[in-house]
Amino acid sequence: MINFYEIRDQTNVKNLISALLKLVVSQRLLKSQETGELILVPEVMVVDNVIAACIRKDKFNISEIEDAIQGNSEKGCIGLVNSLANLYVDGKLSLEQVKAQVEEKNYETLNRTIMQLNLKKKH
Repeated sequence: MINFYEIRDQTNVKNLISALLKLVVSQRLLKSQETGELILVPEVMVVDNVIAACIRKDKFNISEIEDAIQGNSEKGCIGLVNSLANLYVDGKLSLEQVKAQVEEKNYETLNRTIMQLNLKKKH
């Protein structure tokens, strides 16, 4: 969206977006491996000071925002990796389905999240 504006206006647009944006909700629908029914895979970004600062940066880096979402579950953020890992651990999605939704660079985070969820489930 920022790239739709002239380069000279982009800093102002980033500042405006970072100040006004409070919450972003995204969803994907995937077929359950068991029933074929559609399953909601939510992502929620609660914009706090860290995410607002990421938006304002000269070199916009989506990975920084993804990391901030992943680490802010106590503030209500739900990252894609967490949603997918939960659905996999619950047996609703296959590992192949989950990996198809995640960039390869996030496979390690996905695997770690799945292991943590499995440990919690056992206790």
